[in-house]
Amino acid sequence: MQAWRFWREATHHFFQHWGSYVTLVFVTNLVISYLAVPAFTWLTAALMKWQRVPYVSYTNIVTITLQHPLAIAGLLLILLAIITLIYWQFAYLLLGITNIRSGRPDSSRAVLTETVRSIAGASPSTFLFFIGYFIVIMPFGSELFTTPLLNKAKIPSFIVSYLMDNPLWAVLLGLFYVVAAYLGTRLIAVLPLMMIDHYHSREAIRLSWQRTRGEFWNYLSKIVLTLIMVSIAVTIIYAAIYLGQLIFDKTSIALAIATFNLFLMEVITEFIVCYSTILFMMVILSSHDTHRRTPLSLFSFREPAKTKLRTRLLIISGLTVISALMVAFNLIYLNGLAMSKPLTIAHRGVDNGNGVQNTIPAMVKTSKEKPDYVEMDIRETKDHQFVVMHDANLKNLANLKRSVSKMTLAQLTKVTVTENGYQAKIPSFDHYLNTAIQHHQKLLIEIKTSSGDTKDLPDRFYRQFGTRIMAHHEQVHTLSYGIMNRLKQAHPQLFVSYILPYNLTFPHTRANAYTMEATTLNDTFIDQANREHKKVYAWDIDDVTTMDQMMFMGANGVITNNLSLIQQEIKDNTDHPSYANLLLTFMNDLSLETQTQ
Repeated sequence: MQAWRFWREATHHFFQHWGSYVTLVFVTNLVISYLAVPAFTWLTAALMKWQRVPYVSYTNIVTITLQHPLAIAGLLLILLAIITLIYWQFAYLLLGITNIRSGRPDSSRAVLTETVRSIAGASPSTFLFFIGYFIVIMPFGSELFTTPLLNKAKIPSFIVSYLMDNPLWAVLLGLFYVVAAYLGTRLIAVLPLMMIDHYHSREAIRLSWQRTRGEFWNYLSKIVLTLIMVSIAVTIIYAAIYLGQLIFDKTSIALAIATFNLFLMEVITEFIVCYSTILFMMVILSSHDTHRRTPLSLFSFREPAKTKLRTRLLIISGLTVISALMVAFNLIYLNGLAMSKPLTIAHRGVDNGNGVQNTIPAMVKTSKEKPDYVEMDIRETKDHQFVVMHDANLKNLANLKRSVSKMTLAQLTKVTVTENGYQAKIPSFDHYLNTAIQHHQKLLIEIKTSSGDTKDLPDRFYRQFGTRIMAHHEQVHTLSYGIMNRLKQAHPQLFVSYILPYNLTFPHTRANAYTMEATTLNDTFIDQANREHKKVYAWDIDDVTTMDQMMFMGANGVITNNLSLIQQEIKDNTDHPSYANLLLTFMNDLSLETQTQ
Protein backbone atom coordinates (compact mmCIF):
# COMPACT_ATOMS: atom_id res chain seq x y z
CA MET A 1 0.00 0.00 0.00
CA GLN A 2 2.82 2.43 0.77
CA ALA A 3 4.33 1.88 -2.67
CA TRP A 4 0.99 2.35 -4.43
CA ARG A 5 0.23 5.52 -2.47
CA PHE A 6 3.71 6.88 -3.17
CA TRP A 7 3.43 6.20 -6.91
CA ARG A 8 -0.05 7.74 -7.15
CA GLU A 9 0.89 10.92 -5.28
CA ALA A 10 4.27 11.28 -6.99
CA THR A 11 2.68 10.89 -10.43
CA HIS A 12 0.00 13.45 -9.62
CA HIS A 13 2.67 15.83 -8.34
CA PHE A 14 4.80 15.32 -11.47
CA PHE A 15 1.97 16.18 -13.83
CA GLN A 16 1.07 19.25 -11.75
CA HIS A 17 4.58 20.60 -12.32
CA TRP A 18 5.68 18.76 -15.44
CA GLY A 19 7.11 21.88 -17.06
CA SER A 20 9.72 22.37 -14.35
CA TYR A 21 10.64 18.70 -14.14
CA VAL A 22 10.86 18.13 -17.89
CA THR A 23 13.03 21.23 -18.22
CA LEU A 24 15.35 20.01 -15.47
CA VAL A 25 15.90 16.53 -16.94
CA PHE A 26 15.71 17.37 -20.64
CA VAL A 27 18.12 20.29 -20.53
CA THR A 28 20.57 18.30 -18.38
CA ASN A 29 20.52 15.43 -20.87
CA LEU A 30 20.97 17.83 -23.80
CA VAL A 31 24.05 19.39 -22.22
CA ILE A 32 25.60 16.01 -21.53
CA SER A 33 24.65 14.40 -24.86
CA TYR A 34 25.64 17.27 -27.16
CA LEU A 35 28.43 18.95 -25.21
CA ALA A 36 30.02 16.62 -22.67
CA VAL A 37 29.99 13.34 -24.62
CA PRO A 38 31.43 14.85 -27.84
CA ALA A 39 34.08 16.67 -25.78
CA PHE A 40 35.19 13.49 -24.00
CA THR A 41 35.16 11.57 -27.29
CA TRP A 42 37.36 14.21 -28.94
CA LEU A 43 39.74 14.35 -25.97
CA THR A 44 40.17 10.58 -25.93
CA ALA A 45 40.79 10.43 -29.68
CA ALA A 46 43.26 13.35 -29.51
CA LEU A 47 45.12 11.70 -26.63
CA MET A 48 45.41 8.37 -28.49
CA LYS A 49 46.60 10.15 -31.65
CA TRP A 50 49.17 12.20 -29.71
CA GLN A 51 50.53 9.09 -28.01
CA ARG A 52 50.33 7.06 -31.23
CA VAL A 53 48.15 4.38 -29.68
CA PRO A 54 46.12 2.78 -32.50
CA TYR A 55 43.51 1.15 -30.31
CA VAL A 56 42.56 0.47 -26.67
CA SER A 57 41.44 -2.99 -25.58
CA TYR A 58 42.02 -5.48 -22.80
CA THR A 59 44.46 -7.20 -25.18
CA ASN A 60 46.92 -4.28 -25.18
CA ILE A 61 46.33 -2.50 -21.87
CA VAL A 62 49.59 -3.86 -20.41
CA THR A 63 51.53 -2.70 -23.48
CA ILE A 64 50.01 0.78 -23.27
CA THR A 65 50.85 0.98 -19.56
CA LEU A 66 54.48 0.05 -20.14
CA GLN A 67 55.14 1.92 -23.38
CA HIS A 68 52.72 4.85 -23.19
CA PRO A 69 52.40 5.90 -19.53
CA LEU A 70 51.20 9.38 -20.56
CA ALA A 71 48.29 7.78 -22.43
CA ILE A 72 47.27 5.86 -19.31
CA ALA A 73 47.59 9.02 -17.19
CA GLY A 74 45.46 10.93 -19.69
CA LEU A 75 42.81 8.21 -19.77
CA LEU A 76 42.66 8.22 -15.97
CA LEU A 77 42.20 12.00 -15.96
CA ILE A 78 39.41 11.74 -18.53
CA LEU A 79 37.81 8.98 -16.44
CA LEU A 80 38.01 11.22 -13.37
CA ALA A 81 36.36 14.04 -15.32
CA ILE A 82 33.57 11.71 -16.44
CA ILE A 83 32.97 10.51 -12.88
CA THR A 84 32.89 14.12 -11.70
CA LEU A 85 30.33 14.99 -14.37
CA ILE A 86 28.16 12.00 -13.45
CA TYR A 87 28.35 13.13 -9.82
CA TRP A 88 27.38 16.64 -10.95
CA GLN A 89 24.42 15.33 -12.94
CA PHE A 90 23.11 13.31 -10.02
CA ALA A 91 23.64 16.19 -7.57
CA TYR A 92 22.05 18.72 -9.93
CA LEU A 93 18.96 16.55 -10.36
CA LEU A 94 18.58 15.95 -6.62
CA LEU A 95 19.07 19.60 -5.74
CA GLY A 96 16.89 20.71 -8.65
CA ILE A 97 14.02 18.44 -7.62
CA THR A 98 14.34 19.60 -4.01
CA ASN A 99 14.21 23.21 -5.20
CA ILE A 100 11.11 22.59 -7.35
CA ARG A 101 9.35 20.83 -4.49
CA SER A 102 10.07 23.83 -2.28
CA GLY A 103 8.33 26.20 -4.71
CA ARG A 104 11.51 27.15 -6.61
CA PRO A 105 12.87 29.72 -4.13
CA ASP A 106 16.30 29.47 -5.79
CA SER A 107 17.19 30.27 -9.38
CA SER A 108 18.75 27.69 -11.69
CA ARG A 109 22.05 29.52 -11.31
CA ALA A 110 21.86 29.20 -7.53
CA VAL A 111 21.15 25.47 -7.80
CA LEU A 112 24.10 25.13 -10.16
CA THR A 113 26.33 26.99 -7.72
CA GLU A 114 25.24 24.74 -4.89
CA THR A 115 26.00 21.69 -7.06
CA VAL A 116 29.52 22.96 -7.78
CA ARG A 117 29.98 23.59 -4.05
CA SER A 118 28.91 20.02 -3.36
CA ILE A 119 31.54 18.70 -5.79
CA ALA A 120 34.26 20.99 -4.45
CA GLY A 121 33.58 19.81 -0.91
CA ALA A 122 33.60 16.12 -1.81
CA SER A 123 36.55 14.08 -0.58
CA PRO A 124 38.36 11.44 -2.67
CA SER A 125 36.67 8.75 -0.59
CA THR A 126 33.31 10.24 -1.57
CA PHE A 127 34.09 9.75 -5.25
CA LEU A 128 35.34 6.22 -4.60
CA PHE A 129 32.10 5.41 -2.83
CA PHE A 130 30.14 7.03 -5.64
CA ILE A 131 31.81 4.73 -8.18
CA GLY A 132 31.12 1.67 -6.05
CA TYR A 133 27.54 2.73 -5.44
CA PHE A 134 26.81 3.01 -9.14
CA ILE A 135 28.40 -0.37 -9.82
CA VAL A 136 25.94 -1.78 -7.31
CA ILE A 137 22.75 0.04 -8.34
CA MET A 138 23.21 0.31 -12.11
CA PRO A 139 21.81 -3.19 -12.88
CA PHE A 140 18.52 -1.91 -11.42
CA GLY A 141 18.62 1.88 -11.48
CA SER A 142 19.49 1.98 -15.20
CA GLU A 143 15.94 0.86 -15.96
CA LEU A 144 14.67 4.18 -14.58
CA PHE A 145 17.69 6.48 -14.53
CA THR A 146 20.31 6.52 -17.24
CA THR A 147 22.90 8.83 -18.71
CA PRO A 148 24.98 8.69 -21.89
CA LEU A 149 28.08 9.00 -19.71
CA LEU A 150 27.33 5.56 -18.29
CA ASN A 151 26.47 4.01 -21.66
CA LYS A 152 29.85 2.24 -21.86
CA ALA A 153 29.61 0.96 -18.27
CA LYS A 154 28.08 -2.30 -19.40
CA ILE A 155 29.04 -5.93 -19.32
CA PRO A 156 29.15 -7.16 -22.94
CA SER A 157 26.36 -9.58 -23.78
CA PHE A 158 28.71 -12.38 -24.76
CA ILE A 159 30.26 -12.33 -21.27
CA VAL A 160 26.82 -12.50 -19.62
CA SER A 161 25.84 -15.36 -21.95
CA TYR A 162 29.04 -17.22 -21.08
CA LEU A 163 28.38 -16.78 -17.36
CA MET A 164 24.77 -17.91 -17.68
CA ASP A 165 25.80 -21.06 -19.57
CA ASN A 166 28.07 -22.06 -16.68
CA PRO A 167 25.97 -23.21 -13.68
CA LEU A 168 28.49 -22.04 -11.07
CA TRP A 169 28.95 -18.60 -12.66
CA ALA A 170 25.19 -18.30 -13.19
CA VAL A 171 24.59 -18.86 -9.47
CA LEU A 172 27.32 -16.37 -8.55
CA LEU A 173 25.85 -13.80 -10.97
CA GLY A 174 22.42 -14.32 -9.45
CA LEU A 175 23.85 -13.85 -5.96
CA PHE A 176 25.56 -10.66 -7.11
CA TYR A 177 22.24 -9.23 -8.28
CA VAL A 178 20.53 -10.18 -5.02
CA VAL A 179 23.31 -8.61 -2.93
CA ALA A 180 23.37 -5.56 -5.21
CA ALA A 181 19.62 -5.07 -4.79
CA TYR A 182 19.93 -5.30 -1.02
CA LEU A 183 22.94 -3.01 -0.67
CA GLY A 184 21.60 -0.50 -3.18
CA THR A 185 18.33 -0.25 -1.27
CA ARG A 186 19.92 -0.07 2.19
CA LEU A 187 22.26 2.71 0.96
CA ILE A 188 19.53 4.60 -0.85
CA ALA A 189 19.84 7.67 1.43
CA VAL A 190 23.61 8.03 1.03
CA LEU A 191 23.63 10.31 -2.02
CA PRO A 192 21.13 12.87 -0.63
CA LEU A 193 23.05 12.90 2.64
CA MET A 194 26.30 13.62 0.79
CA MET A 195 24.97 15.98 -1.88
CA ILE A 196 22.32 17.90 0.05
CA ASP A 197 23.47 17.73 3.66
CA HIS A 198 27.24 17.50 2.86
CA TYR A 199 27.91 14.51 5.10
CA HIS A 200 31.16 12.61 4.68
CA SER A 201 30.62 9.35 2.82
CA ARG A 202 31.44 7.27 5.92
CA GLU A 203 28.84 9.05 8.04
CA ALA A 204 26.30 9.02 5.20
CA ILE A 205 26.67 5.23 4.89
CA ARG A 206 26.15 4.79 8.62
CA LEU A 207 23.05 6.99 8.68
CA SER A 208 21.53 5.38 5.58
CA TRP A 209 22.05 1.90 6.98
CA GLN A 210 20.43 3.02 10.23
CA ARG A 211 17.47 4.75 8.57
CA THR A 212 16.62 1.94 6.16
CA ARG A 213 16.58 -0.77 8.80
CA GLY A 214 13.27 -2.59 8.35
CA GLU A 215 12.42 -0.49 5.27
CA PHE A 216 14.04 -2.61 2.55
CA TRP A 217 10.81 -3.82 0.97
CA ASN A 218 9.26 -0.37 1.28
CA TYR A 219 11.87 1.31 -0.92
CA LEU A 220 12.39 -1.64 -3.28
CA SER A 221 8.66 -1.95 -3.91
CA LYS A 222 8.47 1.74 -4.85
CA ILE A 223 11.14 1.27 -7.52
CA VAL A 224 9.64 -1.97 -8.83
CA LEU A 225 6.11 -0.55 -8.96
CA THR A 226 7.31 2.53 -10.82
CA LEU A 227 9.11 0.34 -13.36
CA ILE A 228 6.00 -1.82 -13.83
CA MET A 229 3.71 1.18 -14.31
CA VAL A 230 6.09 2.80 -16.80
CA SER A 231 6.26 -0.46 -18.78
CA ILE A 232 2.46 -0.79 -18.80
CA ALA A 233 2.00 2.82 -19.91
CA VAL A 234 4.53 2.50 -22.75
CA THR A 235 2.93 -0.77 -23.92
CA ILE A 236 -0.59 0.70 -23.97
CA ILE A 237 0.46 3.92 -25.72
CA TYR A 238 2.56 2.15 -28.36
CA ALA A 239 -0.17 -0.44 -28.97
CA ALA A 240 -2.77 2.31 -29.47
CA ILE A 241 -0.51 4.16 -31.94
CA TYR A 242 0.27 0.95 -33.87
CA LEU A 243 -3.37 -0.19 -34.08
CA GLY A 244 -4.45 3.30 -35.12
CA GLN A 245 -1.86 3.37 -37.88
CA LEU A 246 -3.09 -0.01 -39.15
CA ILE A 247 -6.47 1.61 -39.74
CA PHE A 248 -5.08 4.76 -41.39
CA ASP A 249 -2.74 2.75 -43.65
CA LYS A 250 -5.83 2.00 -45.75
CA THR A 251 -6.53 5.69 -46.34
CA SER A 252 -5.03 8.43 -48.53
CA ILE A 253 -3.61 10.28 -45.52
CA ALA A 254 -1.53 7.35 -44.28
CA LEU A 255 1.83 9.15 -44.65
CA ALA A 256 0.63 12.29 -42.84
CA ILE A 257 -0.79 10.25 -39.95
CA ALA A 258 2.35 8.11 -39.77
CA THR A 259 4.53 11.24 -39.62
CA PHE A 260 2.43 12.62 -36.78
CA ASN A 261 2.40 9.27 -34.94
CA LEU A 262 6.17 8.95 -35.22
CA PHE A 263 6.62 12.43 -33.79
CA LEU A 264 4.16 11.59 -31.03
CA MET A 265 6.12 8.46 -30.14
CA GLU A 266 9.36 10.43 -29.94
CA VAL A 267 7.87 13.12 -27.70
CA ILE A 268 6.10 10.62 -25.45
CA THR A 269 9.24 8.53 -25.05
CA GLU A 270 11.32 11.55 -24.06
CA PHE A 271 8.56 12.60 -21.67
CA ILE A 272 8.56 9.13 -20.08
CA VAL A 273 12.35 9.32 -19.71
CA CYS A 274 11.90 12.52 -17.72
CA TYR A 275 9.02 11.07 -15.71
CA SER A 276 10.86 7.85 -14.75
CA THR A 277 14.01 9.78 -13.86
CA ILE A 278 12.10 12.13 -11.57
CA LEU A 279 10.23 9.31 -9.82
CA PHE A 280 13.47 7.38 -9.33
CA MET A 281 14.98 10.47 -7.71
CA MET A 282 11.86 10.96 -5.58
CA VAL A 283 12.23 7.42 -4.22
CA ILE A 284 15.79 8.30 -3.20
CA LEU A 285 14.64 11.61 -1.68
CA SER A 286 11.83 9.88 0.22
CA SER A 287 14.49 8.13 2.29
CA HIS A 288 15.91 11.53 3.14
CA ASP A 289 12.77 13.60 3.74
CA THR A 290 11.45 11.59 6.67
CA HIS A 291 14.56 12.47 8.70
CA ARG A 292 14.88 16.17 7.90
CA ARG A 293 15.04 18.51 10.87
CA THR A 294 12.30 20.55 9.21
CA PRO A 295 10.31 17.95 7.26
CA LEU A 296 9.37 18.94 3.71
CA SER A 297 5.94 17.81 2.62
CA LEU A 298 6.60 15.70 -0.42
CA PHE A 299 3.78 16.79 -2.70
CA SER A 300 1.92 19.70 -1.09
CA PHE A 301 3.63 22.94 -2.22
CA ARG A 302 2.31 25.35 -4.83
CA GLU A 303 4.64 26.55 -7.52
CA PRO A 304 4.15 30.25 -8.39
CA ALA A 305 1.69 30.49 -11.30
CA LYS A 306 3.92 32.89 -13.26
CA THR A 307 6.92 30.58 -12.90
CA LYS A 308 4.87 27.56 -13.94
CA LEU A 309 3.53 29.34 -17.04
CA ARG A 310 6.97 30.63 -18.07
CA THR A 311 8.50 27.18 -17.73
CA ARG A 312 5.79 25.46 -19.74
CA LEU A 313 6.02 28.06 -22.50
CA LEU A 314 9.77 27.46 -22.63
CA ILE A 315 9.30 23.72 -22.99
CA ILE A 316 6.55 24.05 -25.62
CA SER A 317 8.69 26.49 -27.63
CA GLY A 318 11.63 24.14 -27.47
CA LEU A 319 9.52 21.20 -28.55
CA THR A 320 8.17 23.23 -31.47
CA VAL A 321 11.68 23.85 -32.78
CA ILE A 322 12.75 20.24 -32.23
CA SER A 323 9.55 18.94 -33.84
CA ALA A 324 10.48 20.58 -37.14
CA LEU A 325 13.74 18.61 -37.19
CA MET A 326 11.94 15.45 -36.11
CA VAL A 327 9.36 15.79 -38.89
CA ALA A 328 12.15 16.06 -41.46
CA PHE A 329 13.78 12.89 -40.11
CA ASN A 330 10.43 11.13 -39.86
CA LEU A 331 9.69 11.75 -43.53
CA ILE A 332 13.10 10.37 -44.46
CA TYR A 333 12.56 7.30 -42.30
CA LEU A 334 9.01 6.62 -43.50
CA ASN A 335 10.28 6.72 -47.08
CA GLY A 336 12.78 3.97 -46.26
CA LEU A 337 15.93 6.12 -46.36
CA ALA A 338 17.06 5.99 -42.71
CA MET A 339 17.88 2.31 -42.29
CA SER A 340 20.78 0.30 -43.64
CA LYS A 341 20.42 -3.12 -45.25
CA PRO A 342 23.29 -4.98 -43.61
CA LEU A 343 25.02 -8.11 -44.82
CA THR A 344 23.87 -11.28 -43.06
CA ILE A 345 26.66 -13.41 -41.60
CA ALA A 346 25.93 -16.84 -40.10
CA HIS A 347 27.89 -17.18 -36.86
CA ARG A 348 30.06 -20.34 -36.79
CA GLY A 349 28.23 -21.57 -39.88
CA VAL A 350 24.93 -22.47 -38.19
CA ASP A 351 21.39 -21.14 -38.07
CA ASN A 352 19.47 -21.68 -34.84
CA GLY A 353 21.33 -24.87 -33.97
CA ASN A 354 20.87 -26.61 -37.35
CA GLY A 355 24.16 -28.51 -36.96
CA VAL A 356 27.48 -28.63 -35.19
CA GLN A 357 29.29 -25.30 -35.26
CA ASN A 358 32.24 -24.97 -37.62
CA THR A 359 31.55 -28.25 -39.45
CA ILE A 360 31.01 -28.86 -43.15
CA PRO A 361 27.48 -30.40 -42.96
CA ALA A 362 26.23 -27.38 -40.98
CA MET A 363 27.86 -24.92 -43.38
CA VAL A 364 26.37 -26.67 -46.44
CA LYS A 365 22.91 -26.70 -44.83
CA THR A 366 23.17 -23.02 -43.81
CA SER A 367 24.47 -21.95 -47.22
CA LYS A 368 21.13 -22.99 -48.74
CA GLU A 369 19.60 -20.03 -46.86
CA LYS A 370 21.95 -17.76 -48.82
CA PRO A 371 23.68 -15.72 -46.10
CA ASP A 372 26.10 -13.15 -47.50
CA TYR A 373 28.87 -14.76 -45.47
CA VAL A 374 29.41 -17.73 -43.20
CA GLU A 375 31.58 -16.79 -40.23
CA MET A 376 33.87 -19.57 -39.00
CA ASP A 377 36.99 -20.04 -36.89
CA ILE A 378 40.39 -21.53 -37.58
CA ARG A 379 43.29 -22.48 -35.32
CA GLU A 380 46.87 -23.57 -35.83
CA THR A 381 47.63 -27.22 -35.12
CA LYS A 382 50.73 -28.83 -33.66
CA ASP A 383 52.10 -29.52 -37.15
CA HIS A 384 51.45 -25.89 -38.22
CA GLN A 385 48.33 -26.62 -40.30
CA PHE A 386 44.91 -25.02 -39.90
CA VAL A 387 41.81 -26.67 -38.49
CA VAL A 388 38.26 -25.30 -38.20
CA MET A 389 37.60 -24.92 -34.47
CA HIS A 390 36.45 -22.14 -32.17
CA ASP A 391 37.55 -23.40 -28.74
CA ALA A 392 41.17 -23.84 -27.75
CA ASN A 393 40.37 -27.35 -26.48
CA LEU A 394 37.98 -30.21 -27.26
CA LYS A 395 36.19 -30.38 -23.93
CA ASN A 396 32.86 -28.78 -24.91
CA LEU A 397 32.29 -30.44 -28.28
CA ALA A 398 34.15 -33.75 -27.98
CA ASN A 399 34.43 -34.23 -24.19
CA LEU A 400 38.19 -34.62 -24.57
CA LYS A 401 40.76 -32.90 -22.37
CA ARG A 402 43.04 -32.11 -25.29
CA SER A 403 44.30 -28.76 -26.62
CA VAL A 404 44.01 -28.05 -30.34
CA SER A 405 47.54 -26.64 -30.46
CA LYS A 406 48.97 -29.92 -29.12
CA MET A 407 47.36 -32.16 -31.73
CA THR A 408 48.20 -32.68 -35.39
CA LEU A 409 45.76 -31.99 -38.20
CA ALA A 410 45.46 -35.73 -38.89
CA GLN A 411 44.58 -36.41 -35.26
CA LEU A 412 42.02 -33.60 -35.10
CA THR A 413 40.17 -34.51 -38.30
CA LYS A 414 39.48 -37.99 -36.85
CA VAL A 415 37.64 -36.50 -33.86
CA THR A 416 33.83 -36.46 -33.87
CA VAL A 417 32.18 -33.39 -32.33
CA THR A 418 28.58 -33.27 -31.06
CA GLU A 419 26.19 -30.33 -30.64
CA ASN A 420 22.46 -29.58 -30.99
CA GLY A 421 21.74 -33.28 -31.51
CA TYR A 422 24.07 -33.52 -34.51
CA GLN A 423 27.48 -35.13 -35.06
CA ALA A 424 30.27 -34.38 -37.53
CA LYS A 425 34.02 -34.64 -37.97
CA ILE A 426 36.31 -31.71 -37.29
CA PRO A 427 37.29 -30.40 -40.75
CA SER A 428 40.58 -29.04 -41.96
CA PHE A 429 40.35 -25.48 -43.17
CA ASP A 430 41.53 -26.58 -46.61
CA HIS A 431 38.55 -28.96 -46.91
CA TYR A 432 36.11 -26.42 -45.46
CA LEU A 433 37.26 -23.67 -47.82
CA ASN A 434 37.07 -25.90 -50.91
CA THR A 435 33.55 -27.05 -49.95
CA ALA A 436 32.43 -23.43 -49.45
CA ILE A 437 33.81 -22.52 -52.87
CA GLN A 438 31.94 -25.45 -54.46
CA HIS A 439 28.69 -24.21 -52.90
CA HIS A 440 29.41 -20.58 -53.85
CA GLN A 441 29.39 -19.60 -50.20
CA LYS A 442 31.66 -16.75 -49.15
CA LEU A 443 33.40 -16.98 -45.77
CA LEU A 444 34.33 -14.59 -43.00
CA ILE A 445 37.35 -16.37 -41.54
CA GLU A 446 38.26 -15.68 -37.93
CA ILE A 447 41.89 -16.44 -37.11
CA LYS A 448 42.05 -17.60 -33.50
CA THR A 449 45.30 -17.47 -31.53
CA SER A 450 46.92 -19.36 -28.68
CA SER A 451 50.23 -19.33 -26.84
CA GLY A 452 51.49 -22.20 -28.98
CA ASP A 453 51.14 -20.36 -32.32
CA THR A 454 54.23 -19.79 -34.44
CA LYS A 455 55.36 -16.26 -35.24
CA ASP A 456 54.98 -16.75 -38.98
CA LEU A 457 51.29 -17.77 -38.71
CA PRO A 458 50.01 -14.85 -40.86
CA ASP A 459 52.56 -15.57 -43.61
CA ARG A 460 51.80 -19.29 -43.71
CA PHE A 461 48.06 -18.64 -43.67
CA TYR A 462 48.28 -16.40 -46.71
CA ARG A 463 50.78 -18.62 -48.47
CA GLN A 464 48.44 -21.62 -48.20
CA PHE A 465 45.09 -19.95 -48.77
CA GLY A 466 45.64 -16.40 -50.04
CA THR A 467 45.09 -17.14 -53.72
CA ARG A 468 41.77 -18.89 -53.14
CA ILE A 469 40.63 -16.30 -50.59
CA MET A 470 41.31 -13.42 -52.95
CA ALA A 471 39.81 -15.17 -55.98
CA HIS A 472 36.52 -15.93 -54.24
CA HIS A 473 36.27 -12.70 -52.21
CA GLU A 474 36.48 -14.29 -48.77
CA GLN A 475 37.11 -12.00 -45.81
CA VAL A 476 39.21 -12.36 -42.67
CA HIS A 477 38.79 -11.03 -39.14
CA THR A 478 40.76 -11.54 -35.96
CA LEU A 479 41.03 -10.40 -32.37
CA SER A 480 44.83 -10.25 -32.76
CA TYR A 481 46.05 -6.77 -33.67
CA GLY A 482 49.43 -8.23 -34.65
CA ILE A 483 47.94 -10.70 -37.15
CA MET A 484 45.61 -8.08 -38.64
CA ASN A 485 48.41 -5.56 -39.00
CA ARG A 486 50.87 -8.03 -40.58
CA LEU A 487 48.30 -9.33 -43.07
CA LYS A 488 47.34 -5.81 -44.15
CA GLN A 489 50.93 -4.63 -44.28
CA ALA A 490 52.04 -7.55 -46.46
CA HIS A 491 48.83 -7.91 -48.48
CA PRO A 492 46.98 -4.56 -48.66
CA GLN A 493 44.41 -5.97 -51.08
CA LEU A 494 43.21 -8.57 -48.55
CA PHE A 495 40.01 -7.61 -46.69
CA VAL A 496 40.71 -7.89 -42.95
CA SER A 497 38.46 -6.79 -40.10
CA TYR A 498 39.73 -6.20 -36.59
CA ILE A 499 37.54 -7.60 -33.80
CA LEU A 500 36.75 -5.28 -30.89
CA PRO A 501 34.84 -6.66 -27.88
CA TYR A 502 34.35 -3.19 -26.36
CA ASN A 503 33.82 0.31 -27.71
CA LEU A 504 36.06 2.52 -25.59
CA THR A 505 37.51 4.77 -28.29
CA PHE A 506 37.60 4.65 -32.07
CA PRO A 507 40.73 2.82 -33.31
CA HIS A 508 43.01 3.96 -36.12
CA THR A 509 44.42 0.90 -37.85
CA ARG A 510 45.01 -0.57 -41.31
CA ALA A 511 41.88 -2.75 -40.98
CA ASN A 512 39.19 -2.59 -43.67
CA ALA A 513 36.48 -3.05 -41.07
CA TYR A 514 35.76 -3.47 -37.38
CA THR A 515 33.80 -6.38 -35.94
CA MET A 516 32.20 -4.90 -32.84
CA GLU A 517 30.29 -6.56 -30.00
CA ALA A 518 26.84 -4.95 -30.07
CA THR A 519 26.47 -4.03 -26.37
CA THR A 520 28.53 -0.83 -26.58
CA LEU A 521 28.32 -0.20 -30.33
CA ASN A 522 26.71 3.15 -31.13
CA ASP A 523 26.00 5.38 -34.13
CA THR A 524 28.96 7.64 -33.26
CA PHE A 525 31.35 4.73 -33.84
CA ILE A 526 29.64 3.79 -37.12
CA ASP A 527 29.61 7.40 -38.35
CA GLN A 528 33.35 7.69 -37.67
CA ALA A 529 33.95 4.40 -39.51
CA ASN A 530 31.98 5.70 -42.49
CA ARG A 531 34.10 8.85 -42.59
CA GLU A 532 37.21 6.68 -42.75
CA HIS A 533 35.63 4.38 -45.39
CA LYS A 534 35.62 1.33 -43.09
CA LYS A 535 32.86 -1.22 -42.57
CA VAL A 536 31.32 -2.19 -39.23
CA TYR A 537 30.08 -5.72 -38.53
CA ALA A 538 28.03 -6.15 -35.33
CA TRP A 539 27.95 -9.40 -33.31
CA ASP A 540 25.94 -11.31 -32.07
CA ILE A 541 22.60 -10.02 -33.34
CA ASP A 542 20.04 -12.68 -32.46
CA ASP A 543 16.74 -10.84 -31.89
CA VAL A 544 14.64 -8.40 -33.90
CA THR A 545 14.92 -5.54 -31.39
CA THR A 546 18.72 -5.49 -31.55
CA MET A 547 18.53 -6.02 -35.31
CA ASP A 548 16.35 -2.95 -35.72
CA GLN A 549 18.79 -0.90 -33.65
CA MET A 550 21.70 -2.01 -35.84
CA MET A 551 19.78 -1.02 -38.97
CA PHE A 552 19.04 2.42 -37.51
CA MET A 553 22.70 2.89 -36.58
CA GLY A 554 23.79 1.93 -40.09
CA ALA A 555 25.75 -1.27 -39.41
CA ASN A 556 27.19 -2.77 -42.60
CA GLY A 557 26.82 -6.37 -41.47
CA VAL A 558 25.40 -8.46 -38.65
CA ILE A 559 26.78 -11.75 -37.33
CA THR A 560 23.93 -13.88 -36.05
CA ASN A 561 23.07 -17.30 -34.63
CA ASN A 562 19.47 -16.90 -35.91
CA LEU A 563 20.03 -16.32 -39.61
CA SER A 564 16.50 -16.97 -40.88
CA LEU A 565 14.95 -14.71 -38.23
CA ILE A 566 17.34 -11.86 -39.03
CA GLN A 567 16.89 -12.27 -42.80
CA GLN A 568 13.13 -12.04 -42.35
CA GLU A 569 13.43 -8.91 -40.19
CA ILE A 570 15.63 -7.20 -42.78
CA LYS A 571 13.08 -8.12 -45.47
CA ASP A 572 10.20 -6.81 -43.36
CA ASN A 573 12.03 -3.53 -42.77
CA THR A 574 13.17 -2.89 -46.33
CA ASP A 575 10.78 -4.64 -48.74
CA HIS A 576 8.05 -1.97 -48.99
CA PRO A 577 6.87 -2.26 -45.40
CA SER A 578 3.60 -0.68 -44.29
CA TYR A 579 3.74 2.50 -42.22
CA ALA A 580 2.38 0.52 -39.27
CA ASN A 581 5.28 -1.92 -39.52
CA LEU A 582 7.75 0.96 -39.79
CA LEU A 583 6.29 2.41 -36.59
CA LEU A 584 6.58 -0.99 -34.92
CA THR A 585 10.24 -1.19 -35.95
CA PHE A 586 10.85 2.29 -34.57
CA MET A 587 9.23 1.27 -31.30
CA ASN A 588 11.89 -1.43 -30.95
CA ASP A 589 14.55 1.23 -31.23
CA LEU A 590 12.95 3.61 -28.75
CA SER A 591 13.88 2.75 -25.16
CA LEU A 592 14.58 4.69 -21.98
CA GLU A 593 18.26 4.15 -22.54
CA THR A 594 18.64 5.06 -26.21
CA GLN A 595 16.74 8.28 -25.77
CA THR A 596 19.44 9.73 -23.52
CA GLN A 597 22.45 8.63 -25.50
